Amino acid sequence: MTPRPHHPSTLPSPGTQVPMKRIVVSFSIAVVMVVAAVLYYTLQRAIVTLELEPASEVAESTLTVGVKDSGASLTGTVAALELSGSKKFPASPSGVRDDKASGTVTLSNNQTTAQTLIATTRLLSPDKVLFRLRQTVSIPARGKLEQVAVIADQAGEASAIGPTKFTIPGLRANLQDKVYAESTEPMRRAEKPGSKVTAVDLDDARKSLTELLVPQALAKLREQLPAAERSWTVVYKSETPKAESSVPAGTTATEFTYSVTVKVVAVFYDPQVLRDRVLAESQADLSSGRKILSIEEQSLAVGVGATSVEEKTASLTVKFLAKVSITDAERAFSKADLLGRTAEEVQNYFASVPGVRNAQVEMSPFWVNTVPTVESHITIEIKE
Repeated sequence: MTPRPHHPSTLPSPGTQVPMKRIVVSFSIAVVMVVAAVLYYTLQRAIVTLELEPASEVAESTLTVGVKDSGASLTGTVAALELSGSKKFPASPSGVRDDKASGTVTLSNNQTTAQTLIATTRLLSPDKVLFRLRQTVSIPARGKLEQVAVIADQAGEASAIGPTKFTIPGLRANLQDKVYAESTEPMRRAEKPGSKVTAVDLDDARKSLTELLVPQALAKLREQLPAAERSWTVVYKSETPKAESSVPAGTTATEFTYSVTVKVVAVFYDPQVLRDRVLAESQADLSSGRKILSIEEQSLAVGVGATSVEEKTASLTVKFLAKVSITDAERAFSKADLLGRTAEEVQNYFASVPGVRNAQVEMSPFWVNTVPTVESHITIEIKE
């Protein structure tokens, strides 16, 4: 009998069965964990329900101004005018004070006859500080003479005294209680007149003269309007194409002449029509998820943008305080600001948002305690 050939066994040996089981178990656990993770993140949901109320917000709108039937959003008049003027201005104070203090007094005469006091008559304070009259005066009988100029007899700050009563030692003793002087303001060492024109002087002169000429230019432009438009509101912008001084900065002088040419571009419009147009255009724009209910008229602030006098057009920027209502919470609020927050944190976030009275947060499934990190899993609703 021929012996059968021997073939090695294909069955796993007892030693290899345990590793195979471990691999299968590990793979199964991994699959379960992946599925659990996918379910955990895909099932997460958060619904934020907002209770709203109208709120005040600062809003902005841009309008174009043009002549009637021009297609502009607001009918108005755009006009320009150049106006020139000049004026004399004092130079800056020198910063140097007089050696002697000076001021004014009121002289009283309780006699039945007038009293004449010559220039340099002495006035003595209770502290023995001596002043003298700058000019000869006559005090009427039983009368007073106010704003009489006096100057200290001695130089120095010691003569800068406060309000007081002065006797007149040059009079007889029995007259000194009947004829006397009183001051109501302190005596001061006056600043000497300016002696040099500074760059600040020139700049202040330009501003002062510009502020004087602009209203004049606006008044002339208003006079050129039709009678029905002269009561319209005006906004403007101005520039100074020419500004020069009779002397340059650094010149020694007590005064100088400054000349300015201003160019004013003015936009005249009906304020009520502007208000209605701003409200209409703002109400029509719901892209922000908000709707303007009303405008506080006193808050309207209108500024001039680009202008074309030749085409008689202008752009106006209008800022205002408005009562606003939220119409679409998904547009009005960014979900990115809520990602990963707890319910309490979401409520605190909306507590600081104007127009939101209250916020309620619901999360699911039951194990979820923070807002999902995927925006599409968040819903923001408005409570009806």
